[in-house]
Order: sequence, then C-alpha cells, then structure tokens
Amino acid sequence: MDLTPVQSLNGMWYKREDLYRGAYGVNGAKYRACQHLIGRAAKAGYACVVSAASVLSPQSAMAAVVSDEYGLMCHVIVGGTTPEKAVKHKSIQIARDAGALISSIPVGYNPALQSAAKKSAEQPGSWRLPYGITTPPDASPEEVEGFLQVGAAQTMNLPDGVKTLVLPFGSGNTAAGVLYGLHDFAPEQLERVILVGIGPDRQAWLRARLALVGRELVPAGVQLQHIPLHPGFATYGDRMPETLDGLALHPTYEGKVARYLNLVSPSWWTARDDTTLLWIVGGPL
Repeated sequence: MDLTPVQSLNGMWYKREDLYRGAYGVNGAKYRACQHLIGRAAKAGYACVVSAASVLSPQSAMAAVVSDEYGLMCHVIVGGTTPEKAVKHKSIQIARDAGALISSIPVGYNPALQSAAKKSAEQPGSWRLPYGITTPPDASPEEVEGFLQVGAAQTMNLPDGVKTLVLPFGSGNTAAGVLYGLHDFAPEQLERVILVGIGPDRQAWLRARLALVGRELVPAGVQLQHIPLHPGFATYGDRMPETLDGLALHPTYEGKVARYLNLVSPSWWTARDDTTLLWIVGGPL
C-alpha cells in the first residue's frame, strides 16, 4: 500500500493524492480505486475492460492505463462524436496511447453511453467498469467495504494537530472512504469535517453507503458540515483553475473549493496555523 504524503505549506496542510501517479500522468484517488476494481476483474479471469464516459472525464484514460497495467484489453466508448474527433481530448488521447480501442455512439448522454457499455460487456471475457469508477449498485456489503478500505487507508498519516478536514465532495466515493477511515485513524484533535459539494447533493447516498457497512458518518465528537457550491456558486461542469501555495489545483474539484473558501474566508481557512487540511483528491491530467 502506498500512503500519499501530507505536506505543510504556509500554515496549511495538504493531502497529496495527486502524487499517486501512473503512466501518462493519470493520478489520484480515482486512479487507485480503478486499480482496485480492475485488479479484481483481472483476478476473476476477465480479458477486456469496457468503459464509457464523457470525453471530458478522466475515466477513459484511467481505464486504459490500468487495463494495460494488468495486461488486459480495453474498450473505451464515447458519444456524440467520432473516435477521430474524440482523440482531441486529453483523456481519450491517453486511452488511445495506452492501447485502448475507441468506439463511439451517436449521442453523448450518459444513460446511452452506459447502455452501450453494458451491451459491449456481454461479450465473453468482457467486464464493465462502472461509471464513476465505483462499485456497481448490486455490490455486496463486503465488496463495498473492500472498496472503501482502499481509500480509508490514506487517513493513516493525517497529522494529529489537524482540527478541520476539508474534502471536495463530488461523486462521494473519496469522501466515503475517508470518513470510513476516520473511525480508525482520525487525528487526535479533529473537530470538524467540511464536505464542499461541487455537484448535486450526495449526502443521502453517502449516509446510506456508510450505513451499509455499519459505520456512522463521522466518529463521535466530530462535526460534519456540508457547503454546497452547486449550482449557486458553480455548476459541476464549470472549471475554475486555481493555484494555492504553489500547487496547481484541479479546476473541476479543488479549484472551486479554494476559490470559494478564499472568497468567504472562514476563520479555520484563513488562520494558517497548521490546523486545517485540504484533501487534494487528484490533479489535472
């Protein structure tokens, strides 16, 4: 297991999941989760990974890179474009360079993409990577817990002096793993966890996810706060490039978080006394 480092810069702690990197620059918590899921598929004897996502999503790149790591074929499906045009996008370029077969369907709506992936995965030896790089809806509690534990382990090296933990909250998968891990490895002085919502509200999903494996949202004595940025401050698809303490942040995730918190300036964000930690889920490709 690789523990990504925590780094103190100008009185702020950062969890550097962006430093967990593979070929072609794929990185972050999603990359690790993808390795877990495709690794299980390889162990089960599948020969080909099927993935469908928007051309803007890093899922295509991660699926192809991790499939190549395990010696598997990869079929990436995009929509509303052609394979020739799709490779203008970075994630699709990487998927192609990592050896994936790129195909397309006429429309780019996600339900149509996932339907196409499901049909392709009916071929013998094929396995579909769930959209969002997560466990499928019918996964057992044991499978969900195993998936959560992959991210939970990254809480093991959080500094004891941290009082406020700031988590970008999109699909919720990284946050679920972190909250799971805090029950075992919470910093001694942790007082609050701030979920900064960058997409539609996933709190109910998060609560159900942890309840499935018998865990409360946060350990006793820790407060949980949700700050919704979507859609009032920025919609999920908006990009906000930001640099914080010399770190280039992902414009869809941490970039929005940093811009908003710099604007509203809560005391725990501006204190710069090494008691706040921003969890960097991943960096741009």
